[in-house]
Amino acid sequence: MSSIFPTQATLQDVFCRSASWRKPVVGDSEPPRSQYLARAELYSTWSAVDDAKVKAQHLGDVAVKEFDKASKKAQAAAGGIEPYTMKYYAACTFGGLLACVRSRLTSCLAQGLSVFRVSLIPL
Repeated sequence: MSSIFPTQATLQDVFCRSASWRKPVVGDSEPPRSQYLARAELYSTWSAVDDAKVKAQHLGDVAVKEFDKASKKAQAAAGGIEPYTMKYYAACTFGGLLACVRSRLTSCLAQGLSVFRVSLIPL
């Protein structure tokens, strides 16, 4: 009786054709290269995506450094906030309020609704 499941050899042939640990099969090697083709090790590939990723990472690092500098200056001018004090809770409440209002206004503007006619609390 034949099995409905594929054999081990079939699975290896389908899914592991390019695996480095797989035993080579006769006729499985790449065709010989022409003498006129450039050697791949001499010419590295360049990817616009990789270049953009590197530039974005660099830009992000610079932005974080600038933000840290500005944050330290602002904290020095305003004084630090001790955790779990009234000033701490007031700052958290105000920041949360700003975040909620901003997201509500942004969603109203994205939908094309008038910001002044839409209440902040839906009825």
